[in-house]
Amino acid sequence: LVDDGSAPDTYQNSSFCYPDVISKDEEDALLTDLKSRMKRSRYQKGHWDAVIINYKETELVEFDGSLSHTTLGILARIRSQLTEAHFGQSGDDKAIGSSRPVSWLPSHAIQLHAEGELNAHVDSVRFSGDLVAGLSLGSSCIMRLRPSLADEGGSEKPATDDAGYVDLLLRPRSLYALTGPSRYSFSHELLPHQAVFRPLNVTVDREDRFSIIFRDEKYES
Repeated sequence: LVDDGSAPDTYQNSSFCYPDVISKDEEDALLTDLKSRMKRSRYQKGHWDAVIINYKETELVEFDGSLSHTTLGILARIRSQLTEAHFGQSGDDKAIGSSRPVSWLPSHAIQLHAEGELNAHVDSVRFSGDLVAGLSLGSSCIMRLRPSLADEGGSEKPATDDAGYVDLLLRPRSLYALTGPSRYSFSHELLPHQAVFRPLNVTVDREDRFSIIFRDEKYES
């Protein structure tokens, strides 16, 4: 669900949220794999740029036999769905551009503690391309997009809601996608525990959550 009632004109309907892209059984299978991979890891207190606090992270290597066939199938299916929806020649406003070859960077998974933080940032453009997407598992949260106020060094300045914002309600088993302005010109962050998603008047109780991140490889024509 996307709340764009306070969106600035520069937003251009550039974020999407797809509910229930996997089944509950598939979510359980993914969580089993991810928890097994992360159980010996400690929560990290902070990323080097302070974007994310109190989290665990792992790259999902798909060719070393460490992931179940179910997980591998889900990752492949979601990449295929993202390619069709956002890189095809559908002619609708989801399409990033005309059909072009799409290569995917390795996915990575994040476990964010219930009291952890994901602060405002724009994902690096050094290697990744036109789309950032995430599969949410285990707990709901609200993602807020705001016009980026990054300085020349790439650090995001404190932002207010005065310039407009967009909220995405990320329920378990949903998939979000950031394209165009949302990918490049808006920061994204997770709101704290008990934030309210206004269209439904829903207070979101954040618990430990997992996410799997999908990024296409930067395209050089």
